[in-house]
Amino acid sequence: MEQKGIMKHDLTRSRPALAAAPPLAAVGLAGLRRQVALLEKLPQANAGETRGNLTWGLGSIDRHLPGGGLALGALHEFVGHGPDLEEASLAAAAVTRLVSHRQQQGNGSTLWIARQRDLYARALPERGFDPDRLLHLRINRNADALWAMEEALRCTGLNAVVAEVSALDLTQSRRLQLAAEKSGVPAFIIRRGGRADQLRQLSAQPIAAVTRWRIGPAPSLGIAALPHPTLPGAARWHIELWRCRGGRPGTWLIEEHEDGWREATFPQPVAAALADRSLAPPAASVAASEPGIKRAAG
Repeated sequence: MEQKGIMKHDLTRSRPALAAAPPLAAVGLAGLRRQVALLEKLPQANAGETRGNLTWGLGSIDRHLPGGGLALGALHEFVGHGPDLEEASLAAAAVTRLVSHRQQQGNGSTLWIARQRDLYARALPERGFDPDRLLHLRINRNADALWAMEEALRCTGLNAVVAEVSALDLTQSRRLQLAAEKSGVPAFIIRRGGRADQLRQLSAQPIAAVTRWRIGPAPSLGIAALPHPTLPGAARWHIELWRCRGGRPGTWLIEEHEDGWREATFPQPVAAALADRSLAPPAASVAASEPGIKRAAG
């Protein structure tokens, strides 16, 4: 008996043929990375984009990051560490040097949205930052700073947007990340404006930043060449990458010099008991210490 309104289908005939997956050798490592980037929605996932990245100028850090540097058109967070957690002065200094590298890549000004009146423009050239290309916006409320940053990220004429904020939730950070992806302008968040315990709790919450950094001071070494070797040497920084989309965490110890940053060395002092010890004992003492050698000699 024929049933009206019901269509019979041959599922074996209507099912589209599945193309065989290409072998891994044909896809290649670059192709696999691009597929992973598409799944994770990384800014560099689009094959037609040539935005490049922003390097630290330190080979150990740049080689560790996916793509060899910080992705342009992405949100990056910088937090103080240790005694610099509240002020985040070293985090701001790191962002300043990174933005100076961005200034060398092209034209455009940098918008710095500040919560406090402590951005010293005369010190910016020491980090390679051109103060003539700085737009400084002073805002009191945290919500206004986030709104101003999102609006500024829609302006493709800017080379970077920096904002000092305290609270930042997942939804707000996603809006900033999407705005940065669309315009290609890198966005830098510096956590400031609260007590240490508050900032520690706020910065531990999940956000949509591509990279998250902790930067704090590290003990410097004395200058042995000076008459008083107890004087401090070059300033040292402890840099920690504790979240990286598509990458791995890492820690570095760097120090400042006249031309910028360099990787710090780790001198290992020799114990006093071993400092003047010979590499190998004399042959005579070895013979005297072995009973078998004594009997053979006798």
